[in-house]
Amino acid sequence: MTSKNTEVVLSLRGIEKSFGIQHVLRGVDLDVHRGEVICLIGVSGSGKTSLLRCMNLLLEPDKGEIIIEGAPLFRRTGAEKLKLSNAQINSARSKTGMVFQNFNLFPHRTALQNIIEAPLIVKKVPRAEAEAQGNKLLARMGLPDAGHKYPSQLSGGQQQRIAIARALAMQPTIMLFDEPTSALDPELVGEVLAAIRQLAAEGMTMVIVTHEIGLAYELADRVIFMDQGVVAANGDPRELLLSDTNPRLAAFVGRFTEQARLLSPLATPAGPSSTKSNKQG
Repeated sequence: MTSKNTEVVLSLRGIEKSFGIQHVLRGVDLDVHRGEVICLIGVSGSGKTSLLRCMNLLLEPDKGEIIIEGAPLFRRTGAEKLKLSNAQINSARSKTGMVFQNFNLFPHRTALQNIIEAPLIVKKVPRAEAEAQGNKLLARMGLPDAGHKYPSQLSGGQQQRIAIARALAMQPTIMLFDEPTSALDPELVGEVLAAIRQLAAEGMTMVIVTHEIGLAYELADRVIFMDQGVVAANGDPRELLLSDTNPRLAAFVGRFTEQARLLSPLATPAGPSSTKSNKQG
């Protein structure tokens, strides 16, 4: 752990969640440090998306504790539950920005209107200020001329970049990505990954649920492999993803591992290290 990310900004303790008889999270502990990029990987049904959604109470755990920047968001032990006001919960939740796999943009609003909606309503930012910031975010996402367009006029990759800009408009402490490229055509994946790489280079704290093993290998400070509701492996991507010590993980990343081992003697010097070295924080 480097000095840039020793501060814990999000802490999960003993997170449990069940849907009927299906126990999807089984006492998960996780600390996320400032400036850290964590990729959650695992087969469908392993609990990774449920864990991500618990981080900002889009999904309420059955048991456990969630703390964001020292502020409690959730705590339940047995029958006792921490009681917070809606204002306290909203304040803690506003520190997270969520990007969904299916964009979730308002179809009847332009790209700029989608971006400025939350700052206007939640933070009471003056419209001129919100629009100026929204236009800066559009330029940051490589879409300076898209503000007047509606989602139906944009490609999937452009819509996802608008969704990222919308989340950034609230100036979150941590960004949460739920399979941000899974709904995209293959030729559009690269532009969204480029936007995520840019955020990483700028030092944004991120937790990313992904099946893009190459992204996890290249960009993550830590990879967490979820299996049957628990953290089955947790570590540096260069060590974890090329290791065969966990058979289930090795099977999950098998094809990528074979390719990476063949390419690593040539690709490693110009690979992930060059990306991470540009991070600030």
